[in-house]
Parts: sequence; C-alpha cells; structure tokens
Amino acid sequence: MKKDLLVTLADGNYIEQAKQLFSSVYWNAGWQGDYMLLAYDIPEKDLKWFSDKGILVKECAAILDKSNNYIGHAPLMTLSKFYLFTPEFKKWKNVVYLDGDIIVRGSLDALIQVKGFAAARILNICRTVLQGQFHDRNESNENLFKELENKCDLSRPAFNSGVMAYSTDIILEDDFQNIKNILLHFKDILFISEETVLNVFFYDKWQKLSAVYNICPGYEIFLSGRSPDNLKGIVSHAYSNFPGGKPWNPKSPLYCEWKSNLDKADMINLASPQDPKRTLSKKEEAEYDFYLKNLHKRYFYKFYRAKISYFYGIVYLSVVIFIKQKFPELYKKLKTIKDR
Repeated sequence: MKKDLLVTLADGNYIEQAKQLFSSVYWNAGWQGDYMLLAYDIPEKDLKWFSDKGILVKECAAILDKSNNYIGHAPLMTLSKFYLFTPEFKKWKNVVYLDGDIIVRGSLDALIQVKGFAAARILNICRTVLQGQFHDRNESNENLFKELENKCDLSRPAFNSGVMAYSTDIILEDDFQNIKNILLHFKDILFISEETVLNVFFYDKWQKLSAVYNICPGYEIFLSGRSPDNLKGIVSHAYSNFPGGKPWNPKSPLYCEWKSNLDKADMINLASPQDPKRTLSKKEEAEYDFYLKNLHKRYFYKFYRAKISYFYGIVYLSVVIFIKQKFPELYKKLKTIKDR
C-alpha cells in the first residue's frame, strides 16, 4: 500500500469513462500512489479489468432506495462519494478524487500536499454561491430553508465536488453518518445531489484549489476562443454546457484526446509509473488561475459594453433620422458642422 490514493466513481454505464480517467492519470500525471474505483452496481465480470490492472475496487452499497434513480438532478451513484469519508480511507495519508468526465493532462502532486479538505470554487455564474445548489424557495420548503440559513450563509461560494483533495486526518468515525443525515434531512430541496450535501458538511471548512485543477474547457473555449490544444489546465472537467457534449461524444473538441487515452488504457502498468507530461511552476499556476477566474468578468464586460454601444448607436441613428425628416434645415447645418 502506498501513501496516497487516487479515486474515481463509476456505475455499469461509465466503465469506459473510468478506464480513460485512470489512463490519463497514468500516462500524463506521473502518479506514484494507489488507484481505486468506487464501483456502484457494476457486474463482477466488468470489475475484473480493474482488478487485473492492480486498481483497487470498492463496491458501494446504495445509500438511498433505488426506487428513484435520481437525487436532485444527478444519478444515485453520485452519493457513493460519501464513502470517501469513512475511516477505511485513513489507510492513506492523502486522497484525490476525480469525476469520470475528467481528462488529466499533467502532474497532480500539488493535490497531495493538501492539509485538510480542498476543492475548486465553482465558476459557473448560475451556481457560484451556495444558493445555486438548492431548488427555488417556496411556501412548501420555507422551513427547510430557514434551518439551512441557520447553518450556512447561502451567499458564500460553493465548490465543485468533481475534484476533491484532502488529508485523511480530517476523517472522524461518524462523518459518513453525519453526511448521510444532511442528505436525508434536506433531500427535498437538493439541486445538485451529493455536491450540495458536501458543501453543507464542509461549510466554512474547505480550502480553494487553484482553478487549473478543475478547468471547464467549454467555458474557456467559448469565452476566449482558444483551441483545446492551447488550454493550459492540469485537470480538464467537462461538467457543464460543454460544446459537443461530454468528451466521449464524437462531436466534442476533446474527443480525440479522450479516445487516445482510452485506447492506451490496456497498456497501463502501475508497477512502472510514467513521468508527468506537464507541470506548472507556482508562478505559472497563479497566473493561469488568475486568468481563469477573471475570464467571465472580461467576457461579460465586453458583452455588455457591446450591448450598450449598440443601444446608443440605435438611439443616435433614430435622432438623426427624426431631425432629417422634421427639421431638414437644422439637419443640413449640423451635418456641415460635423463634416468640418
């Protein structure tokens, strides 16, 4: 057993996604620690590939009744992330969790230096604060929201649970049950499933990871016009509104990269770790982090400036036409002044 652990989660529909994730970590990150699959409702025959590769497999029991396959807008399998905070994970010093819709492009070593719990702040404008993690408030759920407001300031930033890094000394014996209790108590107003629950559990206790470890390539490509090859992030996470869909969609700009990683999965040899394909210095990481966090501000500034310019252009043109039609002599004088 090694001192650090990398984990992803999958059910029977996401086996290829898990293979690609492990492959991208192996070939690109230079990962020296153990690998683990949190397996939810996956047939034993499909788990053999992972076991044969030396990837640890933890089969996860359902946390909620399977009569409903979704909680919030996410499938029930996402709740299996709660098992990450059970005492058995204290066998390792640090744990890094990555969602299955991620491509890793470089070293994750900075994530195993975390003391405590860390995740990247959500940059999506709709969910950037805790309020966006819940359904709309109404008369029927008012009491739950009042309870919630006694625990949390809903205007505080929220983190994305697709990339999490923590030192296992934070894990207490009853954490799993306490997390589950939050789920059961607030489940009727949860919008983002396990992410919402973990944001409540780790409220005011989480550290912000650099955005380079959780870039949303769709936003960057759309807002900056960069090509996928020019994205500098270490962890590429297509978690929202990505053009072309998820990276395993052939229409995705990241499909070729994703498919290449998947095709190399059978060549993984965990006994022989690779060198990292990309590392960022502290300065490079800070500069790119600043760029990513301000990308939306620059975009919306340009967008609204263009809107305002367009509005004033329409007003100006309307005034000119009005004067020309109603006061032709005045129009001629003004035109002469302008021409001068």
